[in-house]
Amino acid sequence: MVNKLDKLEHLKENAQPFYFDGSDTGVLLTHGLTASPTEMLSLGKFLHEKGFSVHGVCLAGHGSNYRNLPNYSYLDWIKSCSDGLDLLRMKCDAIIPIGISMGALLSTLLIHQKKKVNFQKLVLLAPAFGLKSKLASLAPILSYFVKFIYKGDSVLQYYLDHELYAYYYYPTKAIAQYLKLRKLFHTESVHITVPTLISYGELDDTIAKNEIDEVIRRKFDPETKVQIKIYPSSAHNFTTDPDAPELFEYIYQFIST
Repeated sequence: MVNKLDKLEHLKENAQPFYFDGSDTGVLLTHGLTASPTEMLSLGKFLHEKGFSVHGVCLAGHGSNYRNLPNYSYLDWIKSCSDGLDLLRMKCDAIIPIGISMGALLSTLLIHQKKKVNFQKLVLLAPAFGLKSKLASLAPILSYFVKFIYKGDSVLQYYLDHELYAYYYYPTKAIAQYLKLRKLFHTESVHITVPTLISYGELDDTIAKNEIDEVIRRKFDPETKVQIKIYPSSAHNFTTDPDAPELFEYIYQFIST
């Protein structure tokens, strides 16, 4: 049974794309699956205070109602990132993509697909190169029988406590589209040469951490500088977990040098 009452409705007004005007170096922030720009808003404000122009993308089907998300595909999410990039480039000569979870996957694909853009750095937070859950791989079949999966009371409470507008149901069709996005990423000849920071929380039980090293080996140029920074007190909601202040400062130092 799907709850038709959105218990996060009062947070929805903040779940829209945001833009903060700053220097001619632009930061493109991309949220994760079933999330919204609210999970990148604090980071965006922090980096804007440091002088950057910042645009937070809202992926297609997000920031509205979880029942809308199955109407969109991974191609729509790719287009959302591309459109966000176009908006940022109207002001900025240099671009730094920062993505979290599926947004990290989209950010990496963006650099691969937009080779003529001046990307200075890349930041990947809790990158969803793969998921730890074995059940996720069954989503294409499961979607015919189960439309939505409740994330649990504790997840909903986390969103409320941290003022995050996110869907507390997983649409199984959306998970199936994530798997298609992941397949595209692994089959495309992605070759990243941009200096990259990869960070994740030690307590993250969503992403398949073992895939990070494999992706670096297969998708990053051997000469590319890749930093990996692990935070001990954070799980998957990296930008609102306890290590966030330290993480934000580390990101700033990385993209500024």
